Amino acid sequence: MANILKAVIEATNSAGGYTVPDEFSNRLLALIQQKTITQQDLDVRKMISDVQYIPKVTDGSTAYWPAETASITHSNPVYGQITLTAKKIASLVPASSEVLEDNNVDLANHLVAQMATDLAIELDNQNYNGTGSPWYGLRSTATMTNAVDGSGETDATAAAGTASTITGGAIALNTIITAITEVLQDNHEQPDVSYWNPRTVGSLLKLTDGNARPVLDQTTYGSPLQREGVMGIVYGTKMRVSSVVPINLSYGTTAALSAACSDALIGKSKMFALQGNRRGFIWKTAYEIDTDVYKWQTTARYAFAAKYPNAYCLIRGITD
Repeated sequence: MANILKAVIEATNSAGGYTVPDEFSNRLLALIQQKTITQQDLDVRKMISDVQYIPKVTDGSTAYWPAETASITHSNPVYGQITLTAKKIASLVPASSEVLEDNNVDLANHLVAQMATDLAIELDNQNYNGTGSPWYGLRSTATMTNAVDGSGETDATAAAGTASTITGGAIALNTIITAITEVLQDNHEQPDVSYWNPRTVGSLLKLTDGNARPVLDQTTYGSPLQREGVMGIVYGTKMRVSSVVPINLSYGTTAALSAACSDALIGKSKMFALQGNRRGFIWKTAYEIDTDVYKWQTTARYAFAAKYPNAYCLIRGITD
């Protein structure tokens, strides 16, 4: 990284600088993929234009049992399309000349690691919680179609967004089973991923089945799943834990539901949403002579859209 830092410093100018070597972008992208909980589960597409339309099947064809010599009834699949619109994400980090002089080699590693963390958190946040700018996330009522409430009951209002009528509760085994069933009955394969806030983990650890066996199968030291950011397996789903899953949601007027609820997601990876990549990260650096400060900037363009919303189910109103 020392050569990268040297190139960064030598490339500065007051007009905006030049593109930083590719090593920065490659390292940043790898770190972001490690730090995000959502991106590795999405269907990632390379976009060839600012707006890209992705076809999807909205209804399949039908098979029949015709009698001998009888005509075979024909049927056609029904197709729809998903719109991906690229939006810019950016990060800007300043560093004084004193910092450069005192941290010559380590600064490059720090810059890339810090920017990767910032960008990964923000991508996860928008993918999960986005309210329309830059896009609608998985929790948005404009996106989801399947939801259950904390009591474990399928609740139409949970998906419709009538928060005040959702019956919240502590996470329970039947809640998880109901969420999985919601995905299966829409003809998707067994859900294989779930997202949880760290606060809920303690309750998941205590859950047992009818034979007093733990529901959460924790990963052991050295497990390949740990490299994917997986803490354990919950009813066949890889359990990912992140603070982007909120714990400050309001689902009613009682003390337990008014301001401290969480949500969780259970779904089939690669099926519930698309992540578009219009272009990779571009780096620039500049020097402000009046303050003796160097600035590093990186930008990329991403898009996000639900692919098959019924391929995942939200659990809303979790009170623990």
